Amino acid sequence: MSNFFLLDLNYYNFYFFSLILLNIFIYIFLLINIFLILFIFDIKYVKTLSDLKILNNVSFIYISTVIIFLSLAGIPPLAGFIGKFLIFIYIFYKTNVFIFLLFIFVNMFIIYFYLQNLRFLVSKTSTNKFYYNYNRAYLNSTCIKYINFFNFFNIFLMLYLEEFIIFFNYITLSLFF
Repeated sequence: MSNFFLLDLNYYNFYFFSLILLNIFIYIFLLINIFLILFIFDIKYVKTLSDLKILNNVSFIYISTVIIFLSLAGIPPLAGFIGKFLIFIYIFYKTNVFIFLLFIFVNMFIIYFYLQNLRFLVSKTSTNKFYYNYNRAYLNSTCIKYINFFNFFNIFLMLYLEEFIIFFNYITLSLFF
């Protein structure tokens, strides 16, 4: 009976590794999407976060960037929230109270950081026209297709969440056995 308990405990440890891989996968997709958006514009003129106001020129890019920052902050029902929430439930299930409270505490700082970055994007102060002359958007159709795909993944991850978790379970089990 004790061997069965050890196998069960090992399965839950592999499940935790698959949740970590899912989170890494989500953040890689979100960061690729941010870099695609920045590569549309001439990024050598973006030196501070307040220069992100150039994204307001194209409304599609502006909305995509807002959705990405909200997902990175972990606002529901976006992909960043789902990854954090699954790890949150796992830690709560394992009754690690200290790690659970530490995770909550650190997560509040993460949410604050990404919402402050979003504040620079959304603020409606006047911008310098000099920047607009040099920061034109070259809307490449393939780049727009990739941005659409990543935003679809970001918003509708809940539809395919079970398949992703099963896939990452297979990966972690194949790595350790």
